[in-house]
Amino acid sequence: MDIGKKLKSTRVFLGLTQEEFCAGIVTESFYSRVENNKSKISMSDLISILNYHNISLYDFFASADKTVHDKKRVMQSFINDDANRLKKYQHLLKPAQKKYQLEFKLMLSILNDQIGELPKGTIEKAQRQFIRIGKLDINTLFYINLLVPIVEFRTLKIIMNYLISSTESGKLCDFSLQLLCHSLLHFLNRCYKEKDEQEAKMIIKFFKNIPTTSYIFLEKLLVNCYECLFSGDEVKLESIVRVLKLCGYGKYAVSFERIKNNFETE
Repeated sequence: MDIGKKLKSTRVFLGLTQEEFCAGIVTESFYSRVENNKSKISMSDLISILNYHNISLYDFFASADKTVHDKKRVMQSFINDDANRLKKYQHLLKPAQKKYQLEFKLMLSILNDQIGELPKGTIEKAQRQFIRIGKLDINTLFYINLLVPIVEFRTLKIIMNYLISSTESGKLCDFSLQLLCHSLLHFLNRCYKEKDEQEAKMIIKFFKNIPTTSYIFLEKLLVNCYECLFSGDEVKLESIVRVLKLCGYGKYAVSFERIKNNFETE
């Protein structure tokens, strides 16, 4: 088994440097030699590194490359709001295992707007399992996305403030940046529901400081929509909605029209 290759593919997926990935468990220079198959890592050090990044030993040895690739496809389907594709991928991450069952249940409930139908016990279990304060790797950013719709708003504000104060967007890989932006957008939706304009302004300001790339062009447009909702600029909002429709993002345009109408009637 090529341990070095498997470690490297896992590290690259998480968007971490060698120094970040080895986490002080072994030296960076030694870890570099392991990735290049010039040194062998002990089982205890390997387990410590995997545990640090919440990677099970089973997944690593069973099919590390495939598991990492498949989980990224699942995450991508979720942030693309593609419930149909997500259902097709359910078999990829062994949904019989409890942790994957919970992740899929939450993802599908969020995408189908059925969070209110989840049992209280499921919500509490998800909060215990997914709330993490520590290194913001891809898994943590993904779990924050799952938490945004289910955590009490006061607690969520603490989590999101920690997120933006601990994140240097310029150092994130493209996929991590997508996960970050997706969680911020859904938090803005919570802010709008809670009528918390001050919190929303802080998120919008942070968002505007993120360099625009093709990976987050849509997210930037959607943030502008939220800014218009808070400021009451209906003319600009309608213009952005038209752009969304022209660019093939009709479902998002309809969503903002519905949000606007719902809150106008309250």
